[in-house]
Amino acid sequence: MRDPLAELSFETAGNIVVGRVVGEIESVNAQEMSNALAAQLTTDRVGLVIDLSGVSYLDSAGIELLFDLARRLRTHRQWLRLVVPVDAPMRRVLELCDIDRAAPIDATVEGALEGLGESPA
Repeated sequence: MRDPLAELSFETAGNIVVGRVVGEIESVNAQEMSNALAAQLTTDRVGLVIDLSGVSYLDSAGIELLFDLARRLRTHRQWLRLVVPVDAPMRRVLELCDIDRAAPIDATVEGALEGLGESPA
């Protein structure tokens, strides 16, 4: 997905999809981004790791996107983990929103993959 606000790319690690977001997630692109992330998950996937390390801005629509995506994945017995560096200001915002009730936050993609039971390559 490419738009003026964010770039989204995907790779796989075993049976896990890793989505990397660079740019801003806000109301004008949150729904499109949610659809693009969900479309990557087939029933044989364990879950999704979203690397938010390259995100420079996240508004309330972006936060709701993460909660909603976690709920949708859970209904299919799939899991969501988020990657946000420990020193990123966005991490504190996500912690205040209790995002970890829906999706654990890891500091690295490798940590998120391990959390989903996949050894990093």
